[in-house]
This record gives sequence, structure tokens and C-alpha cells, in this order.
Amino acid sequence: MTLPRSAADVLAGHVLFEIEAIDRMYLNLYQPRLQHGAGIAAFFVGHRGHRFASSALMVPMTAAFTADIGHFIAARGLDLVRFAKGRRKDDVTREYLRRAGLDDRGLVPAQVRYVGVAQEKQRVFRTSKRRNPVTGATYPWLVPASGVVNQYYFYCVDEEFGPVCVKFSGYFPYTGRLILNGNEYAKRQAAKAGIGFVPLDNAFAAVDDVAAVQAICDGLDEGAITALAARLLRLLPYPFTAADTAAGYRYELSVLQAEFSLTQMLDAPASGRIFFDQLIRDNLDLGRPDRVSLIFDRKIVRKGKRATPGRFRTRVITDGVTPSLHAACKHSKIKQYHKLGRALRTETTINDTADFGVGKGLSHLPELKEIGFTASRRLLDVQRISHDPAAGATALAALTQPVISPAGTRIAGMPVTSPRVQALLAAICAFRLLPNGFTNRDLRTHLAPLLGLNPEAMTSGQITYDLRRLRVHGLIERIPHSFRYQVTTAGIRQALFLTRLTQRLLIPGLADLTDPSPPAPSRLRAAARAYDAAIDDLTRRARLAA
Repeated sequence: MTLPRSAADVLAGHVLFEIEAIDRMYLNLYQPRLQHGAGIAAFFVGHRGHRFASSALMVPMTAAFTADIGHFIAARGLDLVRFAKGRRKDDVTREYLRRAGLDDRGLVPAQVRYVGVAQEKQRVFRTSKRRNPVTGATYPWLVPASGVVNQYYFYCVDEEFGPVCVKFSGYFPYTGRLILNGNEYAKRQAAKAGIGFVPLDNAFAAVDDVAAVQAICDGLDEGAITALAARLLRLLPYPFTAADTAAGYRYELSVLQAEFSLTQMLDAPASGRIFFDQLIRDNLDLGRPDRVSLIFDRKIVRKGKRATPGRFRTRVITDGVTPSLHAACKHSKIKQYHKLGRALRTETTINDTADFGVGKGLSHLPELKEIGFTASRRLLDVQRISHDPAAGATALAALTQPVISPAGTRIAGMPVTSPRVQALLAAICAFRLLPNGFTNRDLRTHLAPLLGLNPEAMTSGQITYDLRRLRVHGLIERIPHSFRYQVTTAGIRQALFLTRLTQRLLIPGLADLTDPSPPAPSRLRAAARAYDAAIDDLTRRARLAA
């Protein structure tokens, strides 16, 4: 097996299979009518019949809900884990899942594994006094505030989704979170369907039927997630009464955060490591505004009243020995890393759907999937282009090396630094502007002055020779049924690049290095002298050591 030299090499020849899937999702579980003071007042006054809306009316509801949680834990013999500050909830959950028994299908049965509680800051409503300007009487008024309240985490295993979590606030209006993982959903469904696979942490290491698993991932939609939420709400302690629900006070879902993953399993660890280490060096500028727009397909405005908010940067983070590449756009980000030494993992995380002009409702999930998966593909496309030296070497060789025609005729190459080749490249840059192409005579008229000659000094045969070289090397093509030629797309790109390279870089750089008396100080010349001095010093010290 040959090791890859570029991103294109890895993606074209070293990927065994790939799976696109919704990864982790954080969903708001909320009561739409209880998100503002007027709605809460309508709940207590209009629905429950109280004279005034006050936070005092929330206390008995909270006490009843907390008692129900305690009864739920005791009845099922569950552990109540108090999360200390800095304690990773994922680590605790992983240990509880490891200790869980498996059924005859090798799956953890549907159950609640444990309940966690932590105190966290959140938005709440408090009561303040207001005074009637006419009568002078005071009355309670609900105002938004912030407070530190208990948050209850119910870590469950669902029959369809596998490990999931529901978080409920212990304070009115008991807003919650639903946390799920699409890769775990896919594993659960694949096992139920009898599709053989080897699991990888939050991914697949091997799959018997990739197309079937991809179809499972594609099938994770609003309906499946809504059904999951309904099952969990029926199972867990519920803070509202049946009368509240009948009056229309029901939980709904919206997207708080959505991760979309592309996992490309590689044929060998070396393929991914060589690829990714080189990729980091070549793509540190991906977070710049002019580059990040290539990934997220959003216009970035840096100045003025309509400047795009947010930070635009690229970070390389090393956790142990696994590097990761991060690029951010507004509130969203994309992360790429070598997963467990076996796969190339690209994850796009959308933290605010408004960044892309999309609503937060779960009904917008298809649009978010399109944005997330497209961003991952666009990143890989940018990396293919920006890190493909093999393609560049091939293009340079095709231009500069001789070509043998089918008839056995040897057609000379086009060495970039040759004055005649530079003149030809400059001429075809001008010919690109001609809508009807150019002729042998046109080329002679433009080429001769560039070489310091009169057009009459160049023969038609010489120009025919040059036309043949340009055509064989793909810079121009003949217009059918005519004696006219037009510049190819590849030809104009190569001509512009190579003429600028020679005139703006090679010639000025060599002048800096070779001119015995330059008109102005040169950083390149100073660096060259410092390098020469360092080599001389090393040579002298080597002789002394000998």
C-alpha cells in the first residue's frame, strides 16, 4: 500500500466507507405560552382562576414536582447523583451504561439508569410590587430575572434511540432539554434490523451494509424525535396537571444546538495521521472571513453598520496526541480530527439557527441537515484544492515536459523561465479578451514585440511551431472548421499565474540576491547573507572540532 501524499489521495483511495449522520442534538423542551410574563399571568389568572399572578403560586407546583421526582427515584431504586462543579456528566453516564446488563440482542434494555441534580443559573420570573397611579393601591407584577435553581437530569435508555437524557428545571415554568445522539440511534436501529457492524465510539468502525445504515441515518427526522419526546414525557415525572395539558399547555421542541457528523473510515492509521498532520499546516487560515465563507456559504461583512458579528478564527487543539482543526463562523463551528486513529471525522455544529436564516423549530431540521452536511463537504473540497501538490506537479510536468504525438513526433516542452515561453504566455493572456479567437498572424503581431523583434522577422513556420506547442500542452484549442484558436480555461489560469510568478517573484527576488549594489535595503538579501554567515560559522566550528 502506498502512503497518501495529499488530501485528494486520501479521500480518493484510502476511505473504506463513510457515514453522514446527525450527531448530538440539544433540543429545548419548553411551554411556548409560558415564556413571557403575560403568558404566565394568563396561566394563573385566566386558566387557574387566581386573582393575581404571583411567584408565590409557583411554590406549591414546585414542591409537588420535586416530591414526584423523589417518589419516582425511590420507586425504581435509582441513584440520585449530585453533580459537583467540574464533574463531567458524560463520564458518570458512561460508567452507568458500562454496568448495565444487555438483553439477548446485545442491547441495553429501555430503562432509566439514574437521576442527576445540579444547581445552575437560569432565567426565572419573580414578583415585584407595582402601584396603581390612580388609586395608589399596590399589586404584584411578574418580571424576568435570573436565579440559581436545581436542574434534574434523567439519564435513560430508549428502545429506539439508545442513551438519551431529559433535563428539567426544578422551577416554574419547568423548561427542559432533550439530549440525543443520532449515531447511537443508528446503532440501535441497525442492531434491531440485523445489520452487522463493529461499533466505534459514537461511530461505526465497520458495517456490513453501508447503504442500509446511511438510510437509517437519513430517516432520523422530526417525527422520530417528536415521538421520542412524547414517550419520555409519559415516563418521567410531569410538572403540569391533566387539566393544564387539556387547556393547551403542552411542551414543544426547538433546536438549541445540532451537530452533523461525517465519519470517513480509513484503511490504515498511517493514512489518516500523515494526511491530518499535513492538513493542519496547510489550512491554518480557514477561519479567516474570506476563507470561512467558502465552507459555510455565507457572505461575511467585516466593516460598516452591517458587519457580520462573531469571531472568525482557526484553532489547532492537541488533546494528548490527537490534533484537531477548528474553524468558526458567527456562533457555529466546524471541527475536524483523526478519530481514535482510525477515521477522519468532520463535525459541523450549529449553535444558532439564525446564523443561516433558519427558524429554531424542529420542523426546520431538513434545512439544518442540508447546511450542516454541506459545510462538511465544502470543507473537504477546500482542502482537496488547497492541499493537492500531486495535481500541481502533474500540471507543471504536462506544461514543461516534451510530448510525443501519436505519429511519433516530439513536441518540445515549455520551460517556464524561457523568454519565448514567457512571451507566449503573455500573448495568450491578451488573446483571452478576443471573443472570436485569434489567428497565426495575430500571434505573430503580439509575440514579436515581446521578444524585441519586428513581426516581419518571424516566419509563419515559427508561429505554427509555437501554436502547436500551445495546443498540445492544453493552453489553447482550435475552433472547429476554422483557422482560429481560443484560449482554454486551464490555459488562461496557468498563463496568468506563471507570468505573475516570473515577473513579480522570481525576477525581483533574484535581483535582490545577485545585485552587488541594490538601490535599497532588501529583507531577502539580508536573510540570504545571514544564512551564508551561519553556514560559514558552522563550517569553521566543524573544522575546530575535528
